[in-house]
Amino acid sequence: MEIREKELACEIVRDLLPLYVDEMVSDVSKKSIDNHLGHCTECSKIYHDMACRLEMETPSSEISDVKRFLKKTKKMYLLYGLGCLSFIAILICLIVDLAVNKGITWSLIAASSCLFADALLYTLSTCKKNKGCIVMAVISIGVFILLSVIQITRYYLIGTGTVWLFRYGLPILLLWLLVLWLPVLAKAFLKWNIWDCIALLLFLAIIGNYATRLITGDYVWKDALHMQGFLSNALGEIIGIIVFGIIGRIKKWRR
Repeated sequence: MEIREKELACEIVRDLLPLYVDEMVSDVSKKSIDNHLGHCTECSKIYHDMACRLEMETPSSEISDVKRFLKKTKKMYLLYGLGCLSFIAILICLIVDLAVNKGITWSLIAASSCLFADALLYTLSTCKKNKGCIVMAVISIGVFILLSVIQITRYYLIGTGTVWLFRYGLPILLLWLLVLWLPVLAKAFLKWNIWDCIALLLFLAIIGNYATRLITGDYVWKDALHMQGFLSNALGEIIGIIVFGIIGRIKKWRR
């Protein structure tokens, strides 16, 4: 009878040990468990093992929290530092531009470039989900604004150049944004591997090069049919497509 009562007491104490280790039992239960652990070797051993395991797990969790905090703080100071440097650079450009040209001219282009670079770095540093699409969206908007600022500054503020934005700038910009967007979308939605995306990018770059020269009037489409001109303009991309395509197939086969 005493053996059965001792076994029952041990089972109850072992069920309460997790709460006892976390100090979540009442004072009466704590006193009873203390008395039991004082004369029961097996339960005392289980308690010490449980307490040691908890002590080993707790510091690792705290260390990971500290590392996460330090990493976040370091990133924050880096972004703030870059922002301050950009502000100082923009301010210096404005002062020099006002002093030399008696107005805001080329400093507007410099300021736009700094803000575009800061926005891109901030997106790369902070974005975690759908990073490729968000970064491409920032690039698309930023490049369009930058081209517009260059056009306005050169033609309207400085009085040099022509209105090239709508004739050349926007068509070429949209063309190459399409070249960049398609591999990103293939990666994000079709789950292509990075090697297939690079091969697709090189293939689209061939089309982009010919279309760009067509827009600028360098040649007409029939020139693309000459093998000598085709090889001189697209040989590197073709080799890259073959190499990265083979690597992409190998990666899929290994999976």
